[in-house]
Amino acid sequence: MIPSHRPSAPAWVAALLGALMCQASGEEGASGAPVPLLSEEELTNYPFSIPVDETPPKVEEMSVGEQFILDSQRSDIEDLVARKLGVLYMKRSREDLPTLQRLVDGGHIPTSRTKDWQSLGIVFGDILAEELDLRWVIYEDELGKSRALQFGKTLSFVFPVTMFSKRVQFGQSINIPDVYRKVEAEVAGFAAHEAAKVRYADNERRLRGDGDEDYLPPDP
Repeated sequence: MIPSHRPSAPAWVAALLGALMCQASGEEGASGAPVPLLSEEELTNYPFSIPVDETPPKVEEMSVGEQFILDSQRSDIEDLVARKLGVLYMKRSREDLPTLQRLVDGGHIPTSRTKDWQSLGIVFGDILAEELDLRWVIYEDELGKSRALQFGKTLSFVFPVTMFSKRVQFGQSINIPDVYRKVEAEVAGFAAHEAAKVRYADNERRLRGDGDEDYLPPDP
């Protein structure tokens, strides 16, 4: 996984901490209670109320131009596979996973070629779409637009385009069959979540009815 870390305390935290530290330990606030003094770590971890943006992403079908770009990047990888590995035809199914792994293991994509790694992500995405019943869409949120794979008509997405370029960026090894298995498990989780939502809605409907139908407990 891409490593994560907790960022250092922002400037406003340090300033606020300094202001608090300047208070005399016996000084009282407006309420008459002593003003508490917090350490920098306590202040950094304090559960301030932060508004959460729950605006759903905008999802659009791919335009002709966007589909053309995808096709162009697919062709780049297919041409590379033909030249370097002698494989003239790719099935766009999980049978292509060993071929893509050979391309990576052979060092045929330089680490500096971010676009080529993203093209590999597109070809990998085609395999995911075929095998896991996903579809290419344009996903847009407050950070901008991305090419994504959508599960049905839900708000569950996979972002294959940058899966490998990010791993290369952070110096991680790439095991394409292993990445496929992880995405497969993730999509299975999408399906289980949607099934649970349907089951919950059915139970709600039964509970609002005449009570003749049995309540169905959620799946474990």
